[in-house]
Amino acid sequence: MSLFDGHLTDAQAQRMVDGALLEPETASVERHVAECPECQAAVESYRMLAIALEDLEVPPLPADFTVGVLARIDAAERAAARERRWALGILAGVALATIVAFVAAGARAWAPSVSGVAERLGDVALAVRVGAGFLPALVGVFRLQIILVAAVVAIPLLVALARLMPAPEARAEVA
Repeated sequence: MSLFDGHLTDAQAQRMVDGALLEPETASVERHVAECPECQAAVESYRMLAIALEDLEVPPLPADFTVGVLARIDAAERAAARERRWALGILAGVALATIVAFVAAGARAWAPSVSGVAERLGDVALAVRVGAGFLPALVGVFRLQIILVAAVVAIPLLVALARLMPAPEARAEVA
């Protein structure tokens, strides 16, 4: 929620009538309302609305209202639990079918693939070990160039992102 600036929003006028303004904004809002006929009219209309609403009779709730609400909540929870069980069953079925397919295919069918993946992982590990040996020295040598390139890339990106952000006054306040 933003502090007061400009004319009152509907939420601020309602909070003023209810005596629920935020402490930092109370003095400035009251000072503005004392000087602004437009905001005085908004506050007065909310006061009259509050008085009119207080005079209305509150209809009694049906006797089974709480039971009905709880029954709907219970039904929704049961449906969600049923969906979770179905999803878990489907996931277990897929896992079981995958295991059965691997077992049925036998080691001759999938062992070469697993072996190939293991070899690629070994190559990646070797590349990481080799890179770890000279990469710190390389970064140390090109530290200034890395910082300059990062700045050249980051500054226009940050400016573009800042322009995409909405202006602060465009935000609507909710009661």
